[in-house]
Amino acid sequence: MRLIKQLPDPFALRDGGRTASVDEWRRRREEIKETMLGLQYGTLPGPPERSAVTPLESQSLAGGETRQRLRFEFIPNAARPEIGFGMDATVWHPAEASLARRRQTVSRFGDTGIPTLVYVGDKKCEPLLERGYRVICYDNSQLEPMEMGNPIVGPARAAYRTLWPERYSWGSIAVWAWGALRLVDYALGLSDTDPRQIAISGHSRNGKTALLAAALDERIALANPAGSGCAGAGSYLALGENCEDLAALTSRQRWWAWTHPDFERWAGREVELPFDQHFLMALVAPRPLLRTEGEEDEWANPEGTCVSFLATQPVYDFLGVPEANGIRFRPGGHDHTPEDLEALADFADAAFFGRPSTEDFKRLLRPQPSFPAAFAWRPPRPGR
Repeated sequence: MRLIKQLPDPFALRDGGRTASVDEWRRRREEIKETMLGLQYGTLPGPPERSAVTPLESQSLAGGETRQRLRFEFIPNAARPEIGFGMDATVWHPAEASLARRRQTVSRFGDTGIPTLVYVGDKKCEPLLERGYRVICYDNSQLEPMEMGNPIVGPARAAYRTLWPERYSWGSIAVWAWGALRLVDYALGLSDTDPRQIAISGHSRNGKTALLAAALDERIALANPAGSGCAGAGSYLALGENCEDLAALTSRQRWWAWTHPDFERWAGREVELPFDQHFLMALVAPRPLLRTEGEEDEWANPEGTCVSFLATQPVYDFLGVPEANGIRFRPGGHDHTPEDLEALADFADAAFFGRPSTEDFKRLLRPQPSFPAAFAWRPPRPGR
């Protein structure tokens, strides 16, 4: 593994001081959010002024689950209703038998509503459904199409650009995260949703999206970026062999439009970068955060993801929830497997219901690599 420089201190305040209390951490958290959006992902709007959801179809499946297709329509500015856009989503409702089984075996399950997983991408997530979780997913390319080396402005950015030409600098990841947050809006509007049990997940570019959405919105109670790599849970400063780096991500032949339009200027200048991805993950704290990764997924930088995980741990320690920061590797490469989803279900059950798990969510790569001293700072002592 190559370490470009030691990872910067997330507790260091802009004014030269250092976070010393949880209240100061809230202030520092806003500084970090502003930095991550201003330099890497771009700024993005809040919810549209008007939105509507129309059911398209509903289907009961052999296993007892229900699959429902929805159409979302968004009007950013109510004074200009002719400028809008939409997207489709799928809602998977767990079988009544699954819900009944969970109520019998899990204390407090369903007392204040059922848990919900927002999934960025199109995936049924059966291990979660079987445990009584509702799954809401969407094909995020509807809002921002993806074509390597040929950025396409999708309907979301086109609408907001027409209304406010210079207001937002969002790249594709931020657009996709915006769409995921609209699914959070929808989930919280359902009478049988537990508002304290909203999780989000996604794999690869969608894992980057899920992590950003959770970092920005504290309504999301648990985050699971899977195989998210560069611009996700991987480090820009600690690089494993054959992994994607900042230059590859922002290459004009690849995916430079995924991030802030100016983020490419940091390629080759990582030593000057004022943050690394543990800053983004620190925004999720103290909420539970699980990275699920493939040991052979070299492009997603498993070594650098370990370093970012280790650099995020002091924030969770400082906030008094050390076990809420998790990582889980499996054999194999770049895929979101049933094994990953089972691990997510275990992690969510532990976080939401106190269910014990046999998983070790602190175990790094096997065999354990020897990491260089990636950072020298320690968490502050509250009140000091």
